[in-house]
Amino acid sequence: MARRRGGRLDAGSEARHQEAWERYLKAERRELELRRDGHLSKLLGAPLPNESAADLERFAREDEERAEQGLVQLRQGARVWWKHIDELPEDDRPARAEAERVLSRWLMDRQSRRQPPPGGPW
Repeated sequence: MARRRGGRLDAGSEARHQEAWERYLKAERRELELRRDGHLSKLLGAPLPNESAADLERFAREDEERAEQGLVQLRQGARVWWKHIDELPEDDRPARAEAERVLSRWLMDRQSRRQPPPGGPW
């Protein structure tokens, strides 16, 4: 990126940077809509052995409620917190990405523990 003295972006770079940030926020808002519509519940599917259906339902319901409030999860290591989408600064993107990675890994791990149908997965 072209920069001026003092680490500031030139006008063209600043405009591209702002457009990229707006695209990011638009994608986050689309994700909030999916969450409000119960996307996590669909991803969770039926409980696995040793899982409580009530716990999964509560987890999905809480996610929908947070999405209704416009909250996105952030994570740094073991520290987890929620922030309103309109209060999300660019500096929070790494913590937002980490929260998404952890959830994705957990969902993929759950899926891998599902029993394949008799005769194989095909």
